[in-house]
Amino acid sequence: MFPALVRLVLPVVLLVGLTAAAQPPEGLRGRELKRRRVSLSVATADNPVELHVAPGYLTTLEFDSLVDRDAVMLGGPGGRLALFEVTSRTIVLKPAMDLGPGRGLELAVSFVDGAAPARVVFSLVTHPSEVDAQVMVARLPRTADAIQAELDEVRAACAAKDAELGALRTRNVASGPAGMILAGLLGEESFRVGRTDALGTGEGLLSEETVTYLASGWGAVALRVRNTGSEPWTPVEARLSVAASGDRVNVLAVRMKEPRIEPGGAALVVVETGAPTWPEGAALRLELRDKDGRRRLLIQGFTF
Repeated sequence: MFPALVRLVLPVVLLVGLTAAAQPPEGLRGRELKRRRVSLSVATADNPVELHVAPGYLTTLEFDSLVDRDAVMLGGPGGRLALFEVTSRTIVLKPAMDLGPGRGLELAVSFVDGAAPARVVFSLVTHPSEVDAQVMVARLPRTADAIQAELDEVRAACAAKDAELGALRTRNVASGPAGMILAGLLGEESFRVGRTDALGTGEGLLSEETVTYLASGWGAVALRVRNTGSEPWTPVEARLSVAASGDRVNVLAVRMKEPRIEPGGAALVVVETGAPTWPEGAALRLELRDKDGRRRLLIQGFTF
């Protein structure tokens, strides 16, 4: 009789045990998972944003701006979060305990770009019936004054580029002596040619000869460069400045007939400037760079 009773009772006990095991632990039942959007502005930057969190639940914050990971600060004693991970765009956290009244945590997040608002503070608290599972954090558009200031800066940069482009177009038209005369680049005063003894040195680069050309509306430096390194070299950028003051001179173009200077070879490089803006007879400094800026040629102390 007893074995038969055991056979009847045992399945019931197992079923009850499995049903109990399938139930979520107390504290994980009855909470609604929320998806929120938080908009930040300068006016509300000093007000903490309350987030509802709970043990056993993940809360993910997604930002529309890059987060300064090294500046993320979590207030209060440690050990109250079971999981805390920070990337450049997200923060994932899971509390190890309830964060009720008086036990909340403050989470301070700063942004990389420095635009306003530069940071936001979250107050992490436990809510009895809901959890903020996904939080989209967006910074509101900047003020009209900030946008206007940026627009003015862009316009100024565009105006400078337009002037530079106009000068380049003029010089493209002025091909050969006739074209230069028609473009007004050669006047009655003609131009002045000079030679300099200043030799340039760099990473596997030597300047063997430097000649300067100067007119009222333009200037040029022509130098023969020898590549003593083991890799080809192509100058793509020139930085010309006054040696004494460091004032930059506007460079219009860097030109060379060959596509590159092979190891052991040499080529003529011409650096073209706009109208002279430097004091007459001032010593100048010229730096030629390749596209990566790894190999540079520096020539100091020459004059036009």
